Amino acid sequence: MLSVRIRPAGPFDAAALAAIFNAYLGKATLALEPLGEVDYLAVLDDPRAALLVAEGAAGVLGYAGVKPYSPRGGYAVAGESSTFFRPGHTGTGEGERLYRALLAAAYALGYRHLTARIWATNAGSIRFHTRLGFRLVGTQHAIGRVDGQVVDVVLMELVMP
Repeated sequence: MLSVRIRPAGPFDAAALAAIFNAYLGKATLALEPLGEVDYLAVLDDPRAALLVAEGAAGVLGYAGVKPYSPRGGYAVAGESSTFFRPGHTGTGEGERLYRALLAAAYALGYRHLTARIWATNAGSIRFHTRLGFRLVGTQHAIGRVDGQVVDVVLMELVMP
């Protein structure tokens, strides 16, 4: 994927971002209700959030985002990060390039601690985050249910000096 461009997301990307996320409902996220354009427009309006997209000839292939970990002031340096690519567009190396750009954007926003919540069965995402410098904090056992199945979630963190 040599022609993939990393850029900030804009309002015109909201539908594509929602479609990408919704492809993972009940598979890699505990969100069970689809997100819509309005959900992404709200993130784009948040001055403490950042959304970046990986765009190729076929349009938006994936995105990475950071948002505040908590509304409480003491957590101002902490953000929650995530990334999603369209099915069939993972494992190309572009996700790492996109996420590294997100780390720079998060740092510019004042974040010094990022978290990632990942299904414990998602070994690929755990390896991906480990390559980026995240470390495993622990496992939240039986924190969710999807289609009657119990889901464990691992919490990973990255501390940026």
